[in-house]
Amino acid sequence: PLAELPLPALALLAGMVKAPSAFDPRRHPQRARARRNLVLAELARAGHLVEGELHTARQAPLGASARGGRAAGNSAFLDFVRRQAQRHFDPALLRIEGLRIYTTVDPLAQRAVELALAGSLGQLERSRQMPAGSLQGAALVVQVDTGEVLAVAGGREAAIGGFNRALDAVRPAGSLLKPAVYLTALARPDQYTLMTPLDDSEFEWREPSAPLWHPRNYDHVDHDWPPLVEALAHSYNVATARLGLAVGIDEVVKTLQNIGIVRSISPYPSLTLGAVELAPVEIAQMYQTIASGGHLAPLRTIHWIGDAAARPLARYPLRPRPAIDPAVAYLLNYALQEVVRSGTGRALAGVFPAELQLAGKTGTTGGYRDSWFAGYAGNILAVVWVGRDDNKPINLTGAAGALRVWSDLMARLPLRPVRLYQPERIHKVRLAGIHKGMTDAGCAGIRPVPFIVGSEPSTATLCDTAERSGLQQWLKRWWQGTSATPEHDDTLR
Repeated sequence: PLAELPLPALALLAGMVKAPSAFDPRRHPQRARARRNLVLAELARAGHLVEGELHTARQAPLGASARGGRAAGNSAFLDFVRRQAQRHFDPALLRIEGLRIYTTVDPLAQRAVELALAGSLGQLERSRQMPAGSLQGAALVVQVDTGEVLAVAGGREAAIGGFNRALDAVRPAGSLLKPAVYLTALARPDQYTLMTPLDDSEFEWREPSAPLWHPRNYDHVDHDWPPLVEALAHSYNVATARLGLAVGIDEVVKTLQNIGIVRSISPYPSLTLGAVELAPVEIAQMYQTIASGGHLAPLRTIHWIGDAAARPLARYPLRPRPAIDPAVAYLLNYALQEVVRSGTGRALAGVFPAELQLAGKTGTTGGYRDSWFAGYAGNILAVVWVGRDDNKPINLTGAAGALRVWSDLMARLPLRPVRLYQPERIHKVRLAGIHKGMTDAGCAGIRPVPFIVGSEPSTATLCDTAERSGLQQWLKRWWQGTSATPEHDDTLR
């Protein structure tokens, strides 16, 4: 209990709040001591300490060993296990000698996430001429179909433990929330399909007792009327904001709740662009639902808990439930695969074979303070956050930062292709990218695009009016694979 801690320890903890990593007494003892003594001086200045107490407290040791009580590399994973076990067991019981906890950890994945996070953050610092150790990060690796957590990294130095950013670093989610907007729209096939043109012209939004909201695109360009799939693949802010307002902010909140976000979310228009603070573990739950084709499987780290004789005391069975219409989930997965094929995650196409059909979404927050990537293969999902503990800008987009860590991580794991079951309500229409829309004797360069039955475009609609709203030009870029946005970094160096 805090009341039982000595004054120097309380001052040390108070000083670490602003930046736990920067003032970690194990990693930076001199910095931590200076910070602690500053807090003590402020207490004395405020009249809470006399000179003798101040002198004694300043001379006290930090009380932190170089390695800490437990230096296991999977300390962040074990922290997650402990929290889940405490939902059903008293903490005192969990400390009983001989209690056996059978977990979902995959040693290969755990080692991979630790190596990728530490190595890639170091490379980013060197390539961007940042001070060594200035970047921090977190990552989770999850089994797509079961929600089993395979690995967790709460920071770049896994052996130290401490602040578990994977579970506790609540940060603006940025563009990682945009799929919820598109999911809400695609659930209305009479109004929206993957090829529906969206208005990407800038606008201002006013609400009573609220500041003026003026969303802008990352590249400050009006992209005319891009198809819905392009707007998501290239993460166009203005088109997404307009779409969110059109389908209803309250409906977007409901979608987020349906796919696994438990935290209370205020229905402000800015949530369409990710102005919601979430921890990486919450993002992982959201994307597990999407990656599995619409089945929410609560994330779990434990199979079962037994006593010293291996007699089961508690089981943690798989409990997936339908959360999204499978046909709508199929469309969203197609769009997230387009992120990797031609959108803001395009750099992955030069690293992984196309047969994997990877899908994902980049995320960048205002002021370049957070870099995110959530992506998946057929069997494994990984979420990566990169930022700073002091919340200073890192000047990295999701593609330039977190995507690189994700690529390094997933390259170390055995991946299977994304092979989503195609629901009966999905009909693939072969579209041509130059002069014609649906395939017929005059259409060339065809490519299948999924539609919910009944929402397919007619031959006349696309073959005769493909030039409407720039659709023809975008389709041409799409088929030629040259579509790009400034957030792209087409090589992972």
